[in-house]
Amino acid sequence: MEHESHHAHHPHGTGLRWLDVTLAVAATIVSLVSLWLGLHSAHSMEKLVAANSYPYLEQYRAMSSPATFPDSDRKRGRIEYLYQNNGTGPARIDWVELTFDGKPMADITALLDACCAAKRDDIRGMSHRGAVVGTLVRPGDMVSMFSWDEPVTPNPVFGKLHGLMNKISITTCYCSVFDDCYVRRPDATKPEPVKECKAPARPFRPGFRDD
Repeated sequence: MEHESHHAHHPHGTGLRWLDVTLAVAATIVSLVSLWLGLHSAHSMEKLVAANSYPYLEQYRAMSSPATFPDSDRKRGRIEYLYQNNGTGPARIDWVELTFDGKPMADITALLDACCAAKRDDIRGMSHRGAVVGTLVRPGDMVSMFSWDEPVTPNPVFGKLHGLMNKISITTCYCSVFDDCYVRRPDATKPEPVKECKAPARPFRPGFRDD
């Protein structure tokens, strides 16, 4: 019985050492360039996805209302704090810190007590969200934390709080759907990227203590 022997076939060189070396180097360069292009393409795709999901949360306050007093052209005042997402992706609010005269407030009850020695019964007509943590603000959408239009019947608490709005500052931490997080501070022109939204010692809840 005869056995067939199989020999491995190896690629043959050209017979010219310098040419073989040149071809090997060229093949290596082509492989490295292809690898670089692949990595660069993946990185560019990541940047494109991030750009298309970038939230840009703006903080606003409103001090006047489009509504007017009865039988008058005078516009009513307004106390309102709100957000608008001017980015390309949703913004998830993780925490809010509201300070009055530099001191953090836990809720609207604490704010009223600090500014005006007032109680909930003194501010009938105020609209409030109750909770803002976890709220997803879609691109182009606005979210109001709390608002209060100037009452038709004079209210000294409204007048006092309205006159002290410059003492209210708000800092917010929010994240994208990919958990890229940012802090929006009142004295900054743009959000500051952060690793995570670490809550402050006293976050603010836009509601009343007894809600």
